[in-house]
Amino acid sequence: MQQLSMTDIYREGEVFEDTDNYIIYLMPSFPLKYYCNTWIYKRTPTIPQWLSDITRQQQLHVAQQSHHLSFYFPENELLDEQWMTLFKNKGFQLGVMELYAVESETLQQLPVNNNVKIKVVDQTTLEDYLQIHYHFAQPFGEAFAEESCQSVRQQFADDHITRLVAYLNDLPVASVDFIENESTIEIDSFGVLDDYQRQGIGSTIQSFIGEYAVLHGNKTIILVADGEDTAKDMYLKQGYVFLSFAYHILKTDMTQSE
Repeated sequence: MQQLSMTDIYREGEVFEDTDNYIIYLMPSFPLKYYCNTWIYKRTPTIPQWLSDITRQQQLHVAQQSHHLSFYFPENELLDEQWMTLFKNKGFQLGVMELYAVESETLQQLPVNNNVKIKVVDQTTLEDYLQIHYHFAQPFGEAFAEESCQSVRQQFADDHITRLVAYLNDLPVASVDFIENESTIEIDSFGVLDDYQRQGIGSTIQSFIGEYAVLHGNKTIILVADGEDTAKDMYLKQGYVFLSFAYHILKTDMTQSE
């Protein structure tokens, strides 16, 4: 398997500033999307520097009506208990993002449910896709979910993301995005509605993507999973290999007192 890292992951948003220490992403047209309006550290800052960075990110986010604070720390760098206590005291939620990869032939061989029909999203299937997309965005708030769906409506015809929607008995039950690069295909925003899980829908979608990857140069499949997500256990059973991790911290309302 080729050498892969978090830098191979697609990052939506516009680069506002790129230095030796960090990259700042901003997307003023969609200020509520956490992952498009964030900082990615290339080097772990000192604590005083991070506290200063919080102040600057607040200023940038207030200017474009973002309400959150978001930082990604360098790949495969552990942070000590002092950092963990500081995150908690400052009101941040801590997440661990994990990078996984699998060869296309392995994914292609996953079992399929022949009653599942998979379609590439176009104008005729867009609302079915958005129905699923909204469901999984809703836990982050109604405003976030509405903005996320609006961004898809505006961008899906022009961006380089391929979106799939899966049907069972003519009902939309799952969706996924995949981003194709020269040597990889990244799976993102993968979700199956709760009432339809454990029916082989997820494996059918992945087999579909695996077959596509085989036919387009045996490209490696990659994805990022939340370290707390039980789905990562499923990925390991399906043949994915853990590659790396990175800490992500998020404060959804920066006006909350510490």
